Amino acid sequence: MTNDVFHPMKVEGELPAQLNNPFDYEPHPLCVEAARRVCEYLSQSPLHDEVMQGKMLGVLVCQQADGTVGFLAAYSGQLGGREDWPWFVPAVFDYLQPDGYFKQEEAHISAINQRIAQLESASDYVSARATLAQLKKQAEDEIVSYKTMMQAAKTQRDAIRNENETLRYENENGNDALIRESQFQKAELRRLKKRWEERLTVAAKDVERTDDSIATLKKERKERSDALQRWLFDQFIMLNAQGERRTLTDIFANTPQHIPPSGSGECCAPKLLQYAFAHRLKPLCMAEFWQGASPKMEVRHHGQYYPACRGKCKPILEWMLSLQPTNDDIEAHEPNEIRIVYEDDALLVIDKPAGLLSVPGKTDEESVQSLLQKRYGEVFMVHRLDQDTSGLMVVAKSREAHRLLQQQFLSHTRVIYKMYVALLDGVVEGRGTISLPLRPDVDDRPRQMVDHEHGKEAVTDYEVLGHEGSLTRIALMPHTGRTHQLRMHCAYREGLGVPIVGDRLYGHRIEKGQHLCLHAAELAFQHPLTGERMRFSSVVPF
Repeated sequence: MTNDVFHPMKVEGELPAQLNNPFDYEPHPLCVEAARRVCEYLSQSPLHDEVMQGKMLGVLVCQQADGTVGFLAAYSGQLGGREDWPWFVPAVFDYLQPDGYFKQEEAHISAINQRIAQLESASDYVSARATLAQLKKQAEDEIVSYKTMMQAAKTQRDAIRNENETLRYENENGNDALIRESQFQKAELRRLKKRWEERLTVAAKDVERTDDSIATLKKERKERSDALQRWLFDQFIMLNAQGERRTLTDIFANTPQHIPPSGSGECCAPKLLQYAFAHRLKPLCMAEFWQGASPKMEVRHHGQYYPACRGKCKPILEWMLSLQPTNDDIEAHEPNEIRIVYEDDALLVIDKPAGLLSVPGKTDEESVQSLLQKRYGEVFMVHRLDQDTSGLMVVAKSREAHRLLQQQFLSHTRVIYKMYVALLDGVVEGRGTISLPLRPDVDDRPRQMVDHEHGKEAVTDYEVLGHEGSLTRIALMPHTGRTHQLRMHCAYREGLGVPIVGDRLYGHRIEKGQHLCLHAAELAFQHPLTGERMRFSSVVPF
């Protein structure tokens, strides 16, 4: 173990009894001190400017066999195209070595890309494609023109026959002439199509030869890329605390996606634990924090701590740390905790407490649906609130009521009115509208991202209700119902840029027993059976 990777630190007080859960933690003071020293080092390092463009960093406080306590530091992915900067732990597998297999094969794939680009841009090929396209247009125009003439001729023949109904019987020669004209035109159309088919076949040969070459190269590129990715996953051999080894391919084999996402094994937490286990260091506590500019599509703020990502890291860390799913943070709810605001034969309007799922998830955790079914039998969920969000929901008692209500919610018309009240962790002024398209972060569900190209439209009106010291009380009126829409529109820099108090995903971690300060305070809709306008309100609990 090199001295520039393990950084000793003074410890006052007791050491952590066990390593914290990397997916749900409050950073230990030792981690906070380690993070401070990382930032201090970077402020005097040539890497500072690179990091300040935006980078996730991580620290792992650990103990040597002789009792010495220190920390390891890591950065996610690469910095400046390298994975081997001193002072930080090395990559689990450094595939960026210039003379290594990965770079050589990557260069081969790049050469294929260049060859494809050359073929596609070659003047002879471009000219041949243009000539072929022009001939196809000429052929289409001429054939359409001839068919138009044939239709006009047929109309004229029909008119002649209509003028003299007895022509086919009294003037056999005249009738034969009309038939011969029709037959000639049909034969001429076939000959015209044949001539153009022959010309197009000749013109297409020059294009097809290059097309075939390009297709062959693209097939080779895909095969080589897939093989290289599989090879790379097999080179990431992860250690666990018992010294056992497993490749990324094996770790992800039983996950829903079956194969590792790109970049797996390159985040901070796997790097730190890999180094600790390989050098027989005892992990004590760990944390990851963001430094620098916020990314364009995500909510990441300078200096804030974040849990490990779930898409890339969860299966890896579960293997490395032998993590088991736990229900420690799951609250038990009773049916009588759901307040019934309104009830008739068609529907229920309920007031959901924070911390309760709307519908059953992957665990046995209770939900609004499961609790209501205990009381009413089958019920039908019209819309949902996030688990951490409290407030009003409408639930249908019949399939017909469910269908009619859902039509109202899905159409996003003025028939539906929803108003939420939130406390923001900062000062915001005025009123306005936020329109930021959202999509899931596939590597870190359930987090959402702003994506102006592939995201779904998400629109929210807002109006500041008042200020409470450094906090802002605000009304949020969504026009759409995207996952985490209000939370993202508040926290994202192009939205309000201020997270909701208690938002552990997009803001600051909260203490156990605290909840997200977001409440569905008003709800209005049209009764599915009577057509009556229904409007309900709920007291904000914060």
